[in-house]
Amino acid sequence: MKLACLSALALSACTSLAPTTVMRLGNLSPLTADPADFAVDLTLPSGIDVSPGKALLIFSVRRTDIERSEEGFFTLQRTGSVFAIDPADYADLRALQALALDWQDENPDASSGALSVALSPCRVDEGPADDAKVSVAIQVAQGGAFLPLVRNGPLSAVTSDEQLQNMPDCPQR
Repeated sequence: MKLACLSALALSACTSLAPTTVMRLGNLSPLTADPADFAVDLTLPSGIDVSPGKALLIFSVRRTDIERSEEGFFTLQRTGSVFAIDPADYADLRALQALALDWQDENPDASSGALSVALSPCRVDEGPADDAKVSVAIQVAQGGAFLPLVRNGPLSAVTSDEQLQNMPDCPQR
C-alpha cells in the first residue's frame, strides 16, 4: 500500500521542517500505529487560534481494483496547546486501520491511503502580525517527548493565505 502521511500543518513549511522528525515519521506506519500514542503540540502566535471543535485527523484509504474508498474524520481534543485523538474515536480509527491492512494484504498495488491533520484557524483581536511564526511538535509515543516538526515557521506552515484573509473571529470565551 502506498500511504502518504501528510500533515496540513506542515505542507508548505518545507524550509522550517525538522529533518530528523520527518525521517522518524517516515518510519512509522499509520496502518499499525496506536492512535492513543499520537499528539500534536501547536505553538501559535498571538492573534490566531484554532476554532473550537475544528481540529480533525483524517485517515483515508482507497482500493482501485474494486473502486472502493473509505475515509474517517476523527476529532482532536485540545488540552492547552496539545491536540490528541478523542478516545471515543479510537475504535473507529482502529477499524479503518484494520480495513487498510486487509486491503494491503489482498492487493498492495491497488491500495493507497493518506493521513492528515486539518485545523481551522480563527482570529483573536486584530489577528496575527504579518511576520508571525508558528511551531509544531508531534508526539509518537504516549508519554514520550514531543519532536519538533516545524520550528518558527511562517503562518503559511499551518494555513493558507486565503484562510488568513477570510479567517473568522474566534468565539468569545
